Amino acid sequence: MPYPERHKLLTVIGTTFNGVEQFSFSLRIIPDVAHLTVDQAQVDALAAATSTMFHDANLAICPWNKMTAIKLAPIGTDGLYPPGEDAVEHNYAPAILGGAVVGTIIWPPQCAYSVGLKTAADRGPGHIGRFYLPTMAYNVNTSTGGVGDLSVSISAPLTTWIHAINATANVGTVGVIGKVGSGSSRVATGLRFGSIVDTQRRRRRQLPEVYTSTAL
Repeated sequence: MPYPERHKLLTVIGTTFNGVEQFSFSLRIIPDVAHLTVDQAQVDALAAATSTMFHDANLAICPWNKMTAIKLAPIGTDGLYPPGEDAVEHNYAPAILGGAVVGTIIWPPQCAYSVGLKTAADRGPGHIGRFYLPTMAYNVNTSTGGVGDLSVSISAPLTTWIHAINATANVGTVGVIGKVGSGSSRVATGLRFGSIVDTQRRRRRQLPEVYTSTAL
């Protein structure tokens, strides 16, 4: 099904485990009709706020996750780049490391914490979105199997980042845009934080598997 309107897609891109594996996560942005296209000035204007978010010690992204670029793409109602338009990137040199102070906490690369994007709708298609952060330095509770309430630690850096996106000239407003049914487009009004670590299997597909065997 088509999207209900043109929009923009902001993607955070990086590598992990010395570049062996990659990660990415994205936000959809609702632009005003006068600024549907993307340009280099827009993505460059988002670079500092995104770097600050990614490196924030309270967010605790593990430092072997390195953010190498952000990409801002125009998305048509068909989900593709509109004819004659292309994405623009801001590359970080050097890469931005996750800001966690790491001791012995190491999540496998496919373990990802899901952050929910709330809207004014309480239910139904497109009432909430989500994005998956790279591995973080938070303990998993051996009694509950979860990480507990992370909102106290991570809500501030993420909220500050989204507010910065919304305040950037000509970019638009972070939202949740869905294709189910006739489609939906809603501004993000809040964040939701769970207690269980999720899984993104695509973040471990390029790790080389090394087998050993023993005789019976």
